[in-house]
Amino acid sequence: MTQFDPVKSLNPHIRNLPSYDALEDLEGLVSAYGLEATDILKLDGNENAFGPSPKALAALQTNYDPGRYADASQIRLRSAIADYVGVQPKHIVAGAGSDELIGLIYSLWVSSEDTVVTAGPTFGMYAFGSALHGSNFIDVPRLGDWSIDTATLLAAAQDAKVVFLASPNNPTGNQLQPELIDKIIETGALLVLDEAYIEFTQTESAAVRAASESALIVLRTFSKWGGIAGMRVGYAVSGERSIDAMLRAKQPYNISTASEAAALASLQDTEILNERARILVKERGRLAEIMNQTEYLRPSTSDANFLLVQVLDGRSGHEISEALRRRGIFVRTYNDDRLVNYFRISIGTPKQNVRIIDAIAEIGDKDV
Repeated sequence: MTQFDPVKSLNPHIRNLPSYDALEDLEGLVSAYGLEATDILKLDGNENAFGPSPKALAALQTNYDPGRYADASQIRLRSAIADYVGVQPKHIVAGAGSDELIGLIYSLWVSSEDTVVTAGPTFGMYAFGSALHGSNFIDVPRLGDWSIDTATLLAAAQDAKVVFLASPNNPTGNQLQPELIDKIIETGALLVLDEAYIEFTQTESAAVRAASESALIVLRTFSKWGGIAGMRVGYAVSGERSIDAMLRAKQPYNISTASEAAALASLQDTEILNERARILVKERGRLAEIMNQTEYLRPSTSDANFLLVQVLDGRSGHEISEALRRRGIFVRTYNDDRLVNYFRISIGTPKQNVRIIDAIAEIGDKDV
């Protein structure tokens, strides 16, 4: 009898699945650059530089039972999120980060015969989910100012099952043109609007609208504003029928007791979290202004907790990243042809940003 071969037996579309370009391990970075962990300024993941709120940290020490399964129905968590968003709990489902919810959307509504559309460069999990499920993926390139090519996107959406768009977009930092929401929904496609960074904007979330719109799912997360990226808590807001389908299909205990405790406590600490967001927005402006004063860096306009920065002096984003790494500052670079001369940097605390500003001045000289 022939023994089972786990590679040959893979579904055909999985055999050449590209891996997701995840963040590098902190311990590996410390070892590779001969640095101490305390010397590392990790600004490559768009994590909140302030970390969890005081109440979230306290909850993680005392306020959960690791010996018990979490509530599969997410009753307390969905209720608390609903109060924060301004909708009813029946319009909410939580996931282990937005990543799980993106995967769930693919599992529920996308088959190998379907087309999925996005506008890149954008969050890599949209393309990864499509590759994993074997669907046809169309990436409509953004225009030179990173805005969406509306006509081309809408043409592609006519034949799409799902359209994924982020607002603010990662990694470009700009927001969606509001009128596009109606136009995409009119095509008959499901619009998934990823609002991971909405708390860093002055824009009203589309979550309340999504509660009454079956063709719109809004994704939100505690990773950025809430500062608990490692706890993996995201949530979706949509019409009752869409949320009911997601609740029935999700893994029963997908939110751990610790993650639930941290998320609930964060929602009791919104004043502090909002103040931190305001500080990061102010620091974003300060960093952008200083970069614009250099001859070699030009940041794109951003409404998120990061900046996408163009390098103008002939060096690539990878070269600037390497110069920063030698100083213990780690930023995100890309292999996408459109982003070769760019790097993305998360906004640090005011104290951390002093160090960034000093490094920018030092590496302005090509010989450094």
